[in-house]
Amino acid sequence: MDDQFSPQEQDRPPFRFRRQEVPEESTAASWQHIASRLSGKKTGTGRRRVWMALSAVVMLPVLAYASYFMYCHIVANSTKEYHTAYGEIKRVVLPDSSVVFLNANSTLRVPLEWPPEKGRSVWLDGEGYFEVSKRKGTPNARFVVHTPAIDVEVLGTKFNVNMLGQRTTVSLKEGKVQLTAKAPISKGKSVFMMKPGDEVLVGKNFSQLKEAINTELIADWRNHRYHFDNTSMADISDMILNKFGYTVVILTPELEQRTISGDLYAENIRQLSRALSITMNINIETKDEQMLFSIKD
Repeated sequence: MDDQFSPQEQDRPPFRFRRQEVPEESTAASWQHIASRLSGKKTGTGRRRVWMALSAVVMLPVLAYASYFMYCHIVANSTKEYHTAYGEIKRVVLPDSSVVFLNANSTLRVPLEWPPEKGRSVWLDGEGYFEVSKRKGTPNARFVVHTPAIDVEVLGTKFNVNMLGQRTTVSLKEGKVQLTAKAPISKGKSVFMMKPGDEVLVGKNFSQLKEAINTELIADWRNHRYHFDNTSMADISDMILNKFGYTVVILTPELEQRTISGDLYAENIRQLSRALSITMNINIETKDEQMLFSIKD
């Protein structure tokens, strides 16, 4: 029953609240409702944090890929690339009037600009013959050929760089060059100051210097001439694969021990196959981008 107003007493307010009993079940229900609301807000905040974290995880690779793509785009746009197909030879004139002859299946990358205060650099993959012009009246006249295995630094000279399998050979015709191996060398030197007639071979963990070679034969591949000096069958096989794209299959095991010495002229794989067959007295059959070597009956 509700309380009744009592007569007004002195110093008391002219009103009072009526008290009403509330069942315990209603109180518990109200607290449960409040708790669920609070929990819902907290869960929503947690979800937002989770989504923010997931978004960051997803965006990081996207940003990384975008950065890498931009980097590749900048690098690609800062150089010009020259490439030769199997059996093709190309003459390239560089911005400083230097000339490069690219052998078959080779790639040369050249910067679009060579500021006078900076050295000249090119990147070679394959084989190339360089005729480097001297750069006069500039603070930096260096010319560097970069390959995966070595760097060749010159001022003005003529030389050939040949990457065959895991070996890189530099043959110097004129001038002076400094050859530096990039990987550690356990047998031989890592740095060579080459003079005309020197030929340096750099392989896996070793280097070798040959002096007084015939400079007239350097890069004679430009004239479709091939010079062999006790050349192994393995080297001939690598040359055919690199320059013409044909895989050599030796059907007769005894042939693996043979070597060849002599000079051959061949403008294409058919002429080279015929010349090798006559010189080595072997059968050579061309089939499905393979050259099958066997001993004649």
